[in-house]
Amino acid sequence: MSRVAAEFERILTIDGLVAHHDFNHGDDRGAYFNYTFGTTRPGELWRTIQERIYRSPELGSHMQLASMAMCSSEEGWDTYLLLHHFDPAVTLDDATAL
Repeated sequence: MSRVAAEFERILTIDGLVAHHDFNHGDDRGAYFNYTFGTTRPGELWRTIQERIYRSPELGSHMQLASMAMCSSEEGWDTYLLLHHFDPAVTLDDATAL
């Protein structure tokens, strides 16, 4: 997880891509890690996360099997896009809307 965290930290250094962020973790019948980003460029952020995390030779296979990725608005979770789910049977939303 330290390598995953380091890669998410690197994403923060992309000029103007991330307006704010929150990284937290805990244990809820198992360890969890949340990486939350605020951006005005969600499509670019998602493409960057896909490239650096989900398609990474080092991290990709693990993250594909052990994570979910969502995009929500500042107003909350009433409407959100499910961009990645560890269970391939779960239907994802169309990310081209980003």
